Amino acid sequence: MPNEAVAATAEGLSNTTRRALLWGLAAASTAAAVAVAPDAHGAASLDPTSDQTENPELISAYQKFYDACVELTEARQAREWLADEWKHRWPLAPEALLWGANAQDGRYIDDGERDIIGRYLIRDTADLTKRMSAKYRRANPRTCFSLLTSTRERARMEDLKNSTPKGRTPKALERNQAFRNEAIRKCEQNIVVAEQYEAETARLRRISGADAVQQRVRNADACLRKAADEVSLCEARTLAGLGMKADALTVSASDLMKLTESDATPLGQLARLVNSVAQVAGRAAV
Repeated sequence: MPNEAVAATAEGLSNTTRRALLWGLAAASTAAAVAVAPDAHGAASLDPTSDQTENPELISAYQKFYDACVELTEARQAREWLADEWKHRWPLAPEALLWGANAQDGRYIDDGERDIIGRYLIRDTADLTKRMSAKYRRANPRTCFSLLTSTRERARMEDLKNSTPKGRTPKALERNQAFRNEAIRKCEQNIVVAEQYEAETARLRRISGADAVQQRVRNADACLRKAADEVSLCEARTLAGLGMKADALTVSASDLMKLTESDATPLGQLARLVNSVAQVAGRAAV
């Protein structure tokens, strides 16, 4: 629960904002809740009897940070809603375009198959009989594949056309020429399939407004990081103010915090200190 001293002084914001802060805001997809309630007329200090007030500039910066958290959360919710709405209209890539499995691990140079909002698309393998053995499909019922693009296949076709088949005998030369010609023919087929798939996915992104939704998330994320930086530049004069700064850092650097909080390094010590300050200052756990 939020620190009672902080909660008792949360009178500088609207009731709605104060309630949201006290109960926590799952901002920026982190486990950190924005639950420190700043008071424009005076925030609690470490000593509840102290009459020291918080820096107005910090309170103003923290309000902007809070608003940025709300906008990012709403932008991400809108993106998830769009993905759900268009999920059944989004086509799976044709089997001819599927390359390496387990692309969701980031193991390939080529990107993995994605859904309309850019998430890795994990698909069933049961019907992929042309590329996988029954044994492999049973062992790997679902995975994400890297995709063959028209650009890559066109480059491969040009390399084949510019190549010169060789053979020690006329028969071997004829066989190698036939291999090259067949490879070129398959490239031409794959290019047609890839271009059709790419055109259809581009059309769906366009008519669904997916690009605009993605841009809204990027803009909101940039605003949140800027707002968090402004909070970090302001002087804190009370424990509640330290909690505001800790919240801003916890949210804006959430990935780094998660990676380092268990490290036996100065970065790990800093991450644990930030979490402790936020908790003591009254941030609710989510």
